[in-house]
Amino acid sequence: MEELLSTATIGRTHGVEGFLRIYSLSGEYTHLKKLKNAVAVLPDGKEKLLSVLQVRSQGDLFLMKFAGYETPESARMLSGSVMKVKRSDARKLKKGEYYIADLYGLTMVYKGEPVGIVKDVSEGAQAMLLQVERNGKVFLVPNLPVFVSSPDFDSGEIELLMGDLLEL
Repeated sequence: MEELLSTATIGRTHGVEGFLRIYSLSGEYTHLKKLKNAVAVLPDGKEKLLSVLQVRSQGDLFLMKFAGYETPESARMLSGSVMKVKRSDARKLKKGEYYIADLYGLTMVYKGEPVGIVKDVSEGAQAMLLQVERNGKVFLVPNLPVFVSSPDFDSGEIELLMGDLLEL
């Protein structure tokens, strides 16, 4: 399991004090209000450690200001980044929920036999799509109960319910 979890995206600057618009990936912001530190993964893949100076809401906007980025010009460097936080600082899960990052590396099984590995997850129109590698090919499997079971993190498996999706 990853130590850092993607929890928000960093949008454009707001105002003249270096605040940035923050968009929670879960739709919840309570956990972000308590953050002291985070990591920004810039669009070019570089990572920057962030220290949170101030958090505020303005209307429907959620804004954050970070140390070393107190002007609109310097803060603009962080626009378009993904904010990652420690698992302990991420939104607390409710029963039956899991972090998308926990799906990576699960073995997909069909009728008790391993048939592939979840390599990535992407957004689809109706559901998250599991990118499953099998015999050097990548297949997209919708993460919906009609296609796959709930993941079993203890065994490290997720069951495929429709073998046709992986050309079985």
